[in-house]
Amino acid sequence: MGILRYIFKSDEDLDNEYEKERQRWMNTGFNGDGTHTKKMKSINKEMNRRSWKKWKNDPRRNKDPNYRWTDANRWDKD
Repeated sequence: MGILRYIFKSDEDLDNEYEKERQRWMNTGFNGDGTHTKKMKSINKEMNRRSWKKWKNDPRRNKDPNYRWTDANRWDKD
């Protein structure tokens, strides 16, 4: 089932499920070597994909590749 398992869940459900898995992971000793479980990795991947989509489609985002956010208020200091 893989990645399709989380496709129809809301962002809040994914956050809650990831937090439950993270708590279980911490209680069992960080998987022995500190690596995340497969479930945590797949939920994280889906959450990253969704936030990338939201960012990419944000109409307020400046799409100019030469834009630097540090320049935004530089000229307003008159």
